[in-house]
Amino acid sequence: MRQISEKRISGVMFLLGWVCLLFFIPPHAWGQTFISGKVITSDGKVVASGVVALEKGELHNNAFLTGGAIGSDGTFKIPLPSGGPWGLHVYSEGYIYFPLQVQIKAGSDNEIPVILPVDGKKGDDPRISDIRFNKISDQVFQIKMRVDDSDNNLGPQMLAVDTRRFRSYRLVPESGDLKDKKADFPGGEYASPFIPLSLDGEDLKNWFFVVADHQCSNGPIYNGLNQSVHKPPVAHAEKLKCEVAGIWKSSFEKVYQFTQGGPGMFSGKQFEGDIIIDKMDQKDDKVIMEFRFKDEKGRTELQLICKENQISMQGSFRLPNRTGDWIFNKLQNAKVAKSGEDLFTVNCSICHFTDRKDTKVGPGLKGVFKNPKLPKTGRSASEKNVRETLINGGAKMPPFKHLKDQEIKAIINYLKSL
Repeated sequence: MRQISEKRISGVMFLLGWVCLLFFIPPHAWGQTFISGKVITSDGKVVASGVVALEKGELHNNAFLTGGAIGSDGTFKIPLPSGGPWGLHVYSEGYIYFPLQVQIKAGSDNEIPVILPVDGKKGDDPRISDIRFNKISDQVFQIKMRVDDSDNNLGPQMLAVDTRRFRSYRLVPESGDLKDKKADFPGGEYASPFIPLSLDGEDLKNWFFVVADHQCSNGPIYNGLNQSVHKPPVAHAEKLKCEVAGIWKSSFEKVYQFTQGGPGMFSGKQFEGDIIIDKMDQKDDKVIMEFRFKDEKGRTELQLICKENQISMQGSFRLPNRTGDWIFNKLQNAKVAKSGEDLFTVNCSICHFTDRKDTKVGPGLKGVFKNPKLPKTGRSASEKNVRETLINGGAKMPPFKHLKDQEIKAIINYLKSL
């Protein structure tokens, strides 16, 4: 029996070696694709603890791959191996967890606003206990834990998140996984897949554990030492501006982002739902929105109401076969874009002077757009060529694909002023 077990372990180790090569590429090799955000709450606070986990592909397919911790300032930033569709899940004790289908742009920092509803009924939350790390070999370990739920409606999300390496793993019942992920999962022992890492010297405080039920409740989140990681949420220090641009939550529990274009003109998007905003205009304190809901055209007229502690828009909507009240409460101001000079200082000043043409690491850039050709490359000094160089890099210059389009434009406008 021992001989058979050793052969089995040897076979498992061989397979795990390939798994390491295919799936456990270190984060720095993933390029410059990120998902980030700040987690604020529907009662106007900023969470100070929690965990984020992501599925590759469609939401709720349970193909968990990456994850990370929420910092004490409510922010997270997680590297991703590719763009495309991802399922985002955000958990913090005392709040209903946040699931969202997102489309990630490769080579960029994809910022997603997250609003967590308050969990008004915490007595039925699922619970984790007895987290154990079991050494299988020098380079492999497995995690086990116990999960209980008083109302027996556990979902398939029993997760271990390696916050240092940005990995997430789904644990399954020791008796075997359920084919129907919408079924109620049993309480009891849960086990992770074999994890191809050395347990020796591993800091278990970097491992976070969370479970959720079918009612989107998650209980306390623990680290690998069976310690709660909970920190009380903090007051949202940002003073809300009396303006339309920013993040809003509607009376239908949906989250929106409104962005200013020209004077009195806005664009908007709903982060999860069926509403497509075609047009938004503001005149004085009136906001008129034209939208589509499930292929029906609708319209709303809202009044912008500004009080000391609350910014809201209130009005009514009209659809062909439905009317009703629509209220928006502001949660976050629009993010102020950094100036081109600030972006240059952070990304470029280590290698380039701006006040002379001398070489630092790369060429000095004073008057770069006033000359017919770019230094070093000899290409024409056009906005198109500078943009391509910023995005793709050069012989000794790294690519800056993480910069957003408006950030690249801001840097180019700054270079034009030199």
